[in-house]
Amino acid sequence: MIYNEENWDRLVLELSKRFKVTADFDFILFLIGIQELGQGMRSYSRQEKMDLINLGKCTLLCREGYLKPDGIDIEGWPKFKEIKTLKNLTPSLINYMLKKSAFEYLKQQLNL
Repeated sequence: MIYNEENWDRLVLELSKRFKVTADFDFILFLIGIQELGQGMRSYSRQEKMDLINLGKCTLLCREGYLKPDGIDIEGWPKFKEIKTLKNLTPSLINYMLKKSAFEYLKQQLNL
């Protein structure tokens, strides 16, 4: 399955059914963050949820070559280092890149 809007919508629908929620892009980033943190599904504070969404974004930006892992902080969260700047990219291009990378990540994780 290749990335396009139709397949993206199918993936979002599949995740909505699987998790019994109305999945959106932030939910998908949240799921990727949970996977990467490795602590599984549990109750997270509002701040932790925001941090997990950010972790999901950072993970995808690593896959695209903009960040690289840079160890673990004292609370056990991954740290990242910028290796290519995002400043010159438009928000719509960044969004497209993140969605495509999320699609590929989830396709791999869910064996689609």
